[in-house]
Amino acid sequence: MTVEVADASDHVFEVTTSWVNISGFTMTGAMAKWCGAGIRLSNANHCYISDNNASNNDYNGIYLEDSSNNTLTNNTANSNNWYGINIDHSSENTLQGDTASNNYWGISLWRSTNNTLTNNTMSRNTYNFGVWGFSLSEYAQNIDTSNMVDGKPIYYWVDQQSRQIPDDAGFVGAINSTNITVRDVVLTNNVQGVLFAYSDNSLIENVSVSNNGYGIDLHDSTNNMLTGNTASDNDRGVCLWESTNNMLQSNNANSNIYDGIHMGESTNNTLQNNNANSNNYGIRLLSSSNNRLTNNTASNNDFGVYLYYLSNNTLYHNNLLNNTNRNAYDDGANAWDSGSAGNYYSDYNGIGNDPYPIPGGTSVDRYPLMRPWTGDTSLKGDLNHDGTLTSADVLIALAFAAGGGSASCDAATLATADVNRDKRVTSLDALMILQAAADAIEL
Repeated sequence: MTVEVADASDHVFEVTTSWVNISGFTMTGAMAKWCGAGIRLSNANHCYISDNNASNNDYNGIYLEDSSNNTLTNNTANSNNWYGINIDHSSENTLQGDTASNNYWGISLWRSTNNTLTNNTMSRNTYNFGVWGFSLSEYAQNIDTSNMVDGKPIYYWVDQQSRQIPDDAGFVGAINSTNITVRDVVLTNNVQGVLFAYSDNSLIENVSVSNNGYGIDLHDSTNNMLTGNTASDNDRGVCLWESTNNMLQSNNANSNIYDGIHMGESTNNTLQNNNANSNNYGIRLLSSSNNRLTNNTASNNDFGVYLYYLSNNTLYHNNLLNNTNRNAYDDGANAWDSGSAGNYYSDYNGIGNDPYPIPGGTSVDRYPLMRPWTGDTSLKGDLNHDGTLTSADVLIALAFAAGGGSASCDAATLATADVNRDKRVTSLDALMILQAAADAIEL
């Protein structure tokens, strides 16, 4: 039986009481922007929704809001403008054998707990599947590999240890898990490609994520390594939320709509040797502190590196190239150099290592690089990495000597500054750099 909505601004079926069964209907025509649904359950529990076709509605095919202990089985929710099946603030529901195709979102769980999904099929949606929450309980779902996205199984692991995700994955979720490896998989068209929530000491390596909402998404996760991944054409490439002590190394986050790499309320993470190109924001940190960014390249974005409402982050040896709005922005108090060398800015027009004021606040790069950083420290004494020896290098060496020598610089800088090779930095090294700048000696 086909049931069309009586008022296009309303729902076809709206259930606000418990213990209701709806079976065998085709419902269409709910056109209320942002809320209309073929079937809407609101504060309704213990309902049984089966064998219905909730397709061609403006917003939701089937929508559960603040509803629990319901069963949805063998329903079809296709070609709705937004959600096929939308589970919102709802718990202990069972979805079995449902199909969601050609919607913007296929099946999505928002701030909902302990739902069970089996044998559901999602295909050709912009974002087939995703889970979003703000607590561990809102990620603790029962979702097995019988659920498919574009013909590939969902791996949604909860409370797992020391396992590797199989390479046929269509969606990856690791929840409250430890020592999980995700390697050599291709993940597309989901709310998240890889989702880590409350998961630690794990590895995400050589993964390709594209056309997702979030390519790689970490929530409240610690001590993970992300290396060699490619995140392109997502809304956001790589995201960290309230996550600490993670290493992001040698990843490519290019051509994402908003952020290449995003960190929110995250601390003590290290980003090194990453490329973030042709995004709106190359690398963006919000309300995050004590992170270290080195050897990254942000080019051809709207903003290269953008720091907002945060402090005590350290950035040096990064290349910020041809970003159309600003290469750098910082409204807080962060260190844009290591005390010997800073970052390269394609719009820098200083002479002789003049400081580079960072737009947005009071932060300054005291030692901007004269040329892009390549990691090459082969030229002894070249402490500002401009390819030549000048009085600027002498002044940097003297600053190290006055500040405690080897104790005041990292290993790479020590190797460059210690021109007399006595494993410390003294005024003798500064003198030798001065002589070499005048072509009196060779180092």
